[in-house]
Amino acid sequence: MSGVFMEPDDRRWSDFLLTVPHDIYHLPGYVTLASRCEGGKPVAFHARKNGRGVLIPLLLRRLPDAFVERDELWDASSPYGYPSPLFSHPEDKASCRELMEVFFKSCEDFGLITLFVRLHPLLACPLEVLSDMGNLVLHGKTVTIDLQNPLHELIRDTSDNHRRGLKKLNRAGFHAVLDEWHLYRDFIRIYRDTMIRVGADPFYLFEDDYFEDLRLLLEPHLHLCSILSAEGELAAAGLFTVVDDLIEYHLGCTDARYLKQAPSKMMFDFMRRWGHDQGLRIFHLGGGLGGKDDSLFKFKAGFSSHFEMFHTFRLVLNRAVYSSLVASWAKQTGRDPENNDFFPLYRSPLTD
Repeated sequence: MSGVFMEPDDRRWSDFLLTVPHDIYHLPGYVTLASRCEGGKPVAFHARKNGRGVLIPLLLRRLPDAFVERDELWDASSPYGYPSPLFSHPEDKASCRELMEVFFKSCEDFGLITLFVRLHPLLACPLEVLSDMGNLVLHGKTVTIDLQNPLHELIRDTSDNHRRGLKKLNRAGFHAVLDEWHLYRDFIRIYRDTMIRVGADPFYLFEDDYFEDLRLLLEPHLHLCSILSAEGELAAAGLFTVVDDLIEYHLGCTDARYLKQAPSKMMFDFMRRWGHDQGLRIFHLGGGLGGKDDSLFKFKAGFSSHFEMFHTFRLVLNRAVYSSLVASWAKQTGRDPENNDFFPLYRSPLTD
């Protein structure tokens, strides 16, 4: 059995997705979009054996020039989000192990030094197999809403604070609209203002091209939920994706003038009601920054008491080269590798 790294236009990629539960992060269009933001070559690893198969979306990246003199060294990382490996039969642990062994061998043959994979909290993945084969890291909880429950149960699972806030928003004349794309430019502007206001990592300050590509590549799956004030001004908005029966929260923002009213509460409330009416299965709000139990997580948890765990999988494929890269990183940064859990360590920011 052998595996292959496929490019986004390879029909085998989309054909495999037709056979397994998946999310927005597994679509060729999403991985292509991620490559334009994060760098690297968009691919998916695919292998089959005895009717069992696996697909793993990845970005193949050349190693940082600061630490290597050769240009043929690479590593692999999942695109941002939850693009977990997809197994056709995740319950068959033996076949999953075989398929992962083929994957690791293909990575080594390609010359990859490290592998970093983000797992999906809601899609079946053989965690015990991965933990035996590499380093499985638990980052924290993510918030989910079971849309199959009766609507009154979803409302009952809302925190008292959020309920009071929603009542105030309704009384003040705030209201939600869906897919009013003439508001997209305003959303982009307010989104950037929000990221600057909260001191977000520069990664999140996407260029206009990102938002244009987002609509172009994901349009059938992408929804814009906008919260308007009584005067018709955009107070908050968010982008949500829908694949099969799963809603994902992608990006959101609030106009600084309306922070006190917290109109994003209405946005999440509207989307869970909409998803319930559409007969969708689950709404994944995500977690806190980096999986932490922070204020963002607590805000999302105000809509549901149901959580799933977020893991990443890490593997060093070439220990000698990795050690050399880390030593070069430590020399240039003056930092102690023992006190840094960033992976791969040579990609840790040179400055705080």
